[in-house]
Amino acid sequence: MNKVFLTGGSGFVGKSLFKRLHKVKDIYLFERGSSPERLTEYDPEVVFHCAGEIYDEEKMFDSNIKLTYDLLQASKNCKNLKAFIYIGSSSEYGRKQNPMKESDYLDPTNLYEASKGAGSLLCQAFAREYHLPVMVARPFSLYGKYEPEHRFIPKLIQAVKAGWEIPIAPGVHDFIHIDDFIDGLFLLVEKGVPGEIYNFGTGNQLSNEDVVEIVEGIVGRKLIRKLVPKMHEYDSNSWVCDNYKAHLLGWEPKISFYEGIRSLV
Repeated sequence: MNKVFLTGGSGFVGKSLFKRLHKVKDIYLFERGSSPERLTEYDPEVVFHCAGEIYDEEKMFDSNIKLTYDLLQASKNCKNLKAFIYIGSSSEYGRKQNPMKESDYLDPTNLYEASKGAGSLLCQAFAREYHLPVMVARPFSLYGKYEPEHRFIPKLIQAVKAGWEIPIAPGVHDFIHIDDFIDGLFLLVEKGVPGEIYNFGTGNQLSNEDVVEIVEGIVGRKLIRKLVPKMHEYDSNSWVCDNYKAHLLGWEPKISFYEGIRSLV
């Protein structure tokens, strides 16, 4: 990669990806409020579209759907584009009782899930109708450096270290280290098939209690627990990835959850 266009550079995925692109000399960081036409003017080899709105419902349409549409339109006029990677979300699937695979129907239960799913569908449509090199990467539960401090794992580590009490609810996740996911993004640039969706997860799920016990063991201190019922409507008793398609490309997660958490601690 010699010329990269990156959106969402201040977010968890975007910031981590930018750090990994240190060998790329020509990177355009797209900022909120900029014109999508900058994509055509810049004419990159690779687009990593990481920007998205998770929390503010009033911004989800513009951030997750309209911006994606506008960037896809602008990419039609790029002459040197080799890959356009849209960062989707495992949340697009809704609740499933079996490992989630790319062919599963989308069954959103909230605006975030629906808006991210709409972005994925737009990407597939542009790839197939206009023969653009657009692919969707759906990460499962990402963790690692630069993860926002209010999220479960950073907050848990701080609580165990400091002796704070925090609420712990039932829940499961397929946790994948951010570096493993970025390895997958780079692989898509090389080998991904336009119009396709690729899941990135370990294929194993851990409960919140499992995570607590791992952090306690590494820190050497018990957490002061406040057990609570389900905290979010999107919490589920099954959240695990079918990563067969990524395996076909040669991708494997390299960082065990224990090692990933140990490095954060």
